[in-house]
Amino acid sequence: MKPFLLLALAATLGTASAEEAQGIALPFKQVSVSSPVFQEIINSILVEEGDTVTEGQPIVQLRSEREELEVLRTQKLIELTQFKAKGADALFKDKMGSKEKALEEQAQLELSKILHQVAEVALKEKTIRSPLSGIVVKKYKEAGESVEKVEKLIDIVNIDRVYVQFYLDPTFMETFKKGQPVKVKFPVIANEEFTAEVSFIDPRIDAGSGLFRIKVEIPNADHKIKAGMRGKADFGKPAAR
Repeated sequence: MKPFLLLALAATLGTASAEEAQGIALPFKQVSVSSPVFQEIINSILVEEGDTVTEGQPIVQLRSEREELEVLRTQKLIELTQFKAKGADALFKDKMGSKEKALEEQAQLELSKILHQVAEVALKEKTIRSPLSGIVVKKYKEAGESVEKVEKLIDIVNIDRVYVQFYLDPTFMETFKKGQPVKVKFPVIANEEFTAEVSFIDPRIDAGSGLFRIKVEIPNADHKIKAGMRGKADFGKPAAR
C-alpha cells in the first residue's frame, strides 16, 4: 500500500491521539520477481497462485536452447585448447617449440574457460528462482508469452512473521524502545491476543499528517494473521509534553 494511502487510513482510523491505536498488518517480506534478461519467451511457469515456495526453488523457465548449445560449444573449446596447450608446452620443454607459442596456447585455454563461465551464467539466468520462501500471490505472465528485462513475473510474500504498522501522535515518540513488547488484537480473530515486539520507530514526523510511524513484529507461523488485516494495540498514555 502506498505511503500516502496508509497515512490517510491512519487518520481515518483515529490513530493520532487515541491510546488504543489501529494499524495494518504487512508481510514480513514481499518481492516482485522479474526477468534478468532482455526480451525472451517463457517456456513454463512452474508455480500457481497460492503455492508455497522455498528460497532458491525454480519458478519460471525461460527459453534456453541457444544458451545450452553455447555451454556445449565452449566446453568443446576448452577440450581443444587444453590439447593445444599441452602440446605446445611439451614441445617447449623438448626445445622443439618456442616459449611464446606455449604461452599463447595457455592464454587461449584460459580465455576458453572464461567464455565457458560466461555461457554458464547466461544459461543459469534462464531459470528464474524464488529469492525467498513464501506464498505466490500473483502471476503476471503465462507460458508462451514474451517478457522484457525487469518486467514483473510473479509476486511472492512471506507472512511467517508480520509487521503491524501504526501512525501515532508525536507525543508517543519517547514512549517506545526497540524490542519493547506490545499486545495486539485483530477484530476478525476473535478471543485471541498476540504478543508483538517493537521493531522500528521512525525518527521522522510526517509533515502532512503530523504523525510518526511505528512497526511491531509478530510471529505468525500458522498464518492466522493475513496481510491487510486491521489490528489494535493499546500503547498506553503518551509522554507528557
